[in-house]
This record gives sequence, C-alpha cells and structure tokens, in this order.
Amino acid sequence: MALLEELSTIDLAARDRLSFWNEIASRMVAPVRVQTASPDDFQGRMYRRRFRDIEIVSPCSSPARICSAEGANVGVLNLQLQHIGRSTNFTGGRHCELDEGDFVLYDPAQPLEVSFTEFTQVLTLRLPLAYTEERLPRLKQMVGIKMRGDSGASAIFSAFLRNTWRHLQTDDGDWADALDDVLWPLLDIAYAAERAEATDATRREERRRALFAVIEENLCDPDLDARRIARRLGVSARYIQMLFAELSTTPTAFIQRQRLELAARRLERDGAKAAITDVAFDVGFNDLSSFCRAFRRRFDVSPRDYRAGLRRSRVEAVALN
Repeated sequence: MALLEELSTIDLAARDRLSFWNEIASRMVAPVRVQTASPDDFQGRMYRRRFRDIEIVSPCSSPARICSAEGANVGVLNLQLQHIGRSTNFTGGRHCELDEGDFVLYDPAQPLEVSFTEFTQVLTLRLPLAYTEERLPRLKQMVGIKMRGDSGASAIFSAFLRNTWRHLQTDDGDWADALDDVLWPLLDIAYAAERAEATDATRREERRRALFAVIEENLCDPDLDARRIARRLGVSARYIQMLFAELSTTPTAFIQRQRLELAARRLERDGAKAAITDVAFDVGFNDLSSFCRAFRRRFDVSPRDYRAGLRRSRVEAVALN
C-alpha cells in the first residue's frame, strides 16, 4: 500500500498535462492558475499526506509561474517550504526569494504569485485557519515574511519538516499520528521573534493613533506640548518625541502645523467675518506676530491675504499657466 497519496502527469498526453495539473493544484493546494512557457514539456507530480488537523502537500514540477485565482478563500493558511530548487514569491504585499530550506506563509485569500525556472519541489503545510487562530492567534500577520532555513529557530522548524517528509516516504509508523502535536509548538517557536516585532509595531501604531486623538482634542490649548501629551497617555515625553521622530518631525512642529491648518480653514470658511487676532488665539497661539510669521511661512501669504482669497488666486494662476 502506498504511504502517500500520489498524482502525476507522466502518463498523460502532452496537451492534457497542464490542465490536469491546474485542476489538482487548485483542489489540493489552493485555487491557482499555473502557466508555463512550454506546455508540451510540462511534467508534475503531487504527493499528499493527511493528519489529524493538518495535511502536507508536496508539488514537484518543471518550471512554471503560479498565480492565485480570484476569490480563493478556502479557510486555510498555507506554509510553503522550499524543499528542492529556488523560487520567487510575492504574497501579502511582500517579495521574497526562497532558497532550499526557506519558507513563507501565504493566505490563499490574498494575491499570490510564485515563479521558478528550474525543477522545483515544495512542501506545503495546510493549516486550517480557524484552528490556527485558536492555537497561534497572530500567525496570520506573518504572511509574506521570509523565514530562513539556515539559521535561528526557523531553521529548527525547517529541518524537522524536511526530515519528517523524507521519513514519511518510507515509514508510516504510529509516530506520524502525533505529528500535529509536534508541529504547532515548533511553528510557534519559529515565528516568535517575528511576532514580537509585529506586536511592537502594532503597539506603536496604537500609541500613534492615541497620540493624534489627544492632539486633536486639545489642539487649541496653548499649553499643549510633548510633556502634556505624555501625561495624558501615561508615557514619557521622550517616548512622544521618538514617535514623532519616526514621522520625521517634532511635537512642536506637528502641533503648529495642525493649528495653522485649522486657522486656514477658519479664514476660508468665515472670510471677512473672521478677525485675524481672534483666529490666532482661538487655535492656540499666544502671540499675534508669531502667528502671522508662521502662517506666512506655511502658506506663502499673510493671514489677511489668505482670508481675501489671494492664495487661491495665485494657485489658479499657476495652474492656468
């Protein structure tokens, strides 16, 4: 009895091979379109081994280009490990080159493109999405990130999966039934560092949103500065400065820019009814002359001329020329 389920194009007529391969690849891996420069020379072989909660599918084929089909939501995450050969991958908005042992996660519901110019074999670990989110809730954030097979914790996972595959071809003992229990912890370890970085990035983004909310809520307070924002968010003023440094600005410059934008909207909206002095103090400036200088630097005209529509006239004149 065969230890692995196997399907092959070898006995098919040349004209039927690619259509057959497209059908089994879409059914066993994910809905895809497989293209090749030489359809008549194409050859492929597909192996599959099912376990309790996961399955391993191993396509081997001559050079091809693989693209995801539209609406390919099949309820799984696929982990693609490069077993033989080399491939170029685009998924999750990221490009990566996989050498032997490297692996990458992809979500069949997202655009996918894989290409290779030599005989290639991959090991595709199909992970049920609902079960994955229960076991490793943040794993889906790792889609498209290349994991190296030659160093770190990812190398341990890679070596284990590749060695397991070799044994499955000759040994179908009771140990194979326990594979699910071993793979999940190893996968957790392999992505631990990447998940930590993603978590830090998510926290920074949450802090940044909270930061902007505090500024918007208190923009017209003339005492608003990095220290006051920090107290509201329960962090240090230095942390606030670092968040702004990532945006290539400073708290003072950002707050002033937002105040000037607000002032400009007021002047446009209210026109002659808007007193320049009132607008300056209403948006958080303590000094009229400082407001006028900053406004001119920002908009190339004085607040009075801006209120009169002079800046719009200049812009329209430039556009017409």
